Amino acid sequence: MSKEKRKDIQEAGKGLALETVLSVGSDTAADIAKESITNIIGDILVDTTSSLIPGISGAVQGYKRARFERNITTFAEELHSKLDILRENLESKSGEQKERIDTLYNYVMDYVIDEQQEEKIHYMVNGFVNITNHEHVTDDFILTYYDVLKELRMVDISVLRLMYNARYVFGKDSNESFHDVMEKHGISYEQYESVRRNLQRIGLLTTKTDLNITDDLEEIVDKFKELYKYLDKATDPKFKRSLPKLKLPKLKSKENLQLSKFGKDFVEFFINKERD
Repeated sequence: MSKEKRKDIQEAGKGLALETVLSVGSDTAADIAKESITNIIGDILVDTTSSLIPGISGAVQGYKRARFERNITTFAEELHSKLDILRENLESKSGEQKERIDTLYNYVMDYVIDEQQEEKIHYMVNGFVNITNHEHVTDDFILTYYDVLKELRMVDISVLRLMYNARYVFGKDSNESFHDVMEKHGISYEQYESVRRNLQRIGLLTTKTDLNITDDLEEIVDKFKELYKYLDKATDPKFKRSLPKLKLPKLKSKENLQLSKFGKDFVEFFINKERD
């Protein structure tokens, strides 16, 4: 990239970062667009990353820099694949709305830079595309969603997607089982259950308890009556017939993990886009 182009990029970085990326995506031939977008994003952020970790050893500095470059490249490729959708979403937006979206774009970039699992950047871009499709979203809304995504690992996302597909999706995507997820991520059933409990702790899963307390109490009372009759017969020397077989009470109350309302919205915000 020429010095003149780099200078133009630095000047553009003072304006709307997203507009700059979209502009280059429009003006650059398809076969080099991704590389150009990667360079632009990197140039806009290079000053920031150079001051992220002052005083830390060269080895750590090199690792951080390498991760930064990988993440930015992946982000640029994912963003490039959705340029047409982004342009379409932004066409109807006012200048003020575009400035707002650009602020949120910079928030997303912060999460991209720090992400440990490169595969998750795909979902970060899905979420950003969703942002551009809304008329108005608040900082707290976006930061809450991306904070939760940051806390999840790829195995968490797989389990979450599995539970969503099982309930809301019909077709081949809904045929995946928890055995498939366990095999894909190399985890045991106990670890799978641990993942589900972690998703419950975050609020993406919840418990649904069928409250049939009255019926259950009646069932327990009936079983106690049967037990008393059984004991009366068992201790009566005059009773010569075989004793009736006792049965365990059948309780209707139960607790099952399922997607919460927040979990459903979360999947549709970040994850469901991959089925497009």
